[in-house]
Amino acid sequence: MRTNTAIKAALATFAVGAVLGVGGFAIAAFVQESTTDPVVGSAESFSAVTVTGAQTGTLLPGESAYVTLTLTNPNANVKAKLVSVTPGEVVVDTVVDSADAVYCQGQIELSTLGADPIFPTLAVSEANFPFKLTDAVTLKPDTDIRCQGMTYHTTWTTTFEAVR
Repeated sequence: MRTNTAIKAALATFAVGAVLGVGGFAIAAFVQESTTDPVVGSAESFSAVTVTGAQTGTLLPGESAYVTLTLTNPNANVKAKLVSVTPGEVVVDTVVDSADAVYCQGQIELSTLGADPIFPTLAVSEANFPFKLTDAVTLKPDTDIRCQGMTYHTTWTTTFEAVR
């Protein structure tokens, strides 16, 4: 019987030691730390894309004109992807009677519906890329003689993103 008791005691001691040994190892693994010197990084710079625009032709009531936006990517390190084109304001520059300027401004409609749905990506340093907006400017069909001979300019907002 003593041998049975001695064996049981030895096994119990061994079991406790094994549990403590594993527990001690686990604690050591969770406490481990490491450090490193500062790592220097930087973000890419992206200069604004140049956009100029031109309208084709003069308008009679009910007619539409194309607008061509000429895009230039000044970046020598990244491509520039056109993400969106949004019509802005119409500004009446001259009209026969200045009192008619507000009326005439409201007679011009801008649209991007005729734009190519696949926006271009300009290559590194690419210049003078034409992006055409078909039927982008329309003079309403019911426009009367008050807007005859008026001059105006349109504004467009373009958004680009840098891509590799």
